[in-house]
Amino acid sequence: MKKTNKIAIPFVLLIATLLVSGCQKKKVECPFTTLSWGSTLEDVVELEGECEESYDSVYGGTTYTYPKEYAGLNGTIKYMFDDGERLVCLSWLYEGNDSEDLNSTYDKIHGEAEKMLGESGYQLNSEKFAEAASPNDVWYMESGNVVLTTVDTGEVKALQYTFLHPDVSQEKPEK
Repeated sequence: MKKTNKIAIPFVLLIATLLVSGCQKKKVECPFTTLSWGSTLEDVVELEGECEESYDSVYGGTTYTYPKEYAGLNGTIKYMFDDGERLVCLSWLYEGNDSEDLNSTYDKIHGEAEKMLGESGYQLNSEKFAEAASPNDVWYMESGNVVLTTVDTGEVKALQYTFLHPDVSQEKPEK
């Protein structure tokens, strides 16, 4: 019986560990950078080099921008810090050539986002708004919201893919 306990106890602990780890929420990784919420400005500079441009962040700190290719497209990555020098927002901005380019880029990135995150919790691209608004999506995640927005006007054709820290994310609105 002692032999059985020596085998059974580690086996039960292994199964329990696998069950607990399988039930935990999947941490969402930002696909256009290897940095995470614990990263510092020094980490950003180490990864990206000296920044091309910086300006005030909407979170009370500074935004640092760099040219960044993502999904085979040239764009700009923005690392936004709050007033406590914490990284709270990661965004990738793509400026399209025309509406067709913007829409195909949205479809491509939206498809990749849905594979990674599932269906979004909010979409402003229903038939009701089809002519008045560009497609926009929000995924409400425990690890922070993910927002995919487009702007399509006469002068601007842009897509922004944003990952927000949980501290600056809003809750899903009630219907």
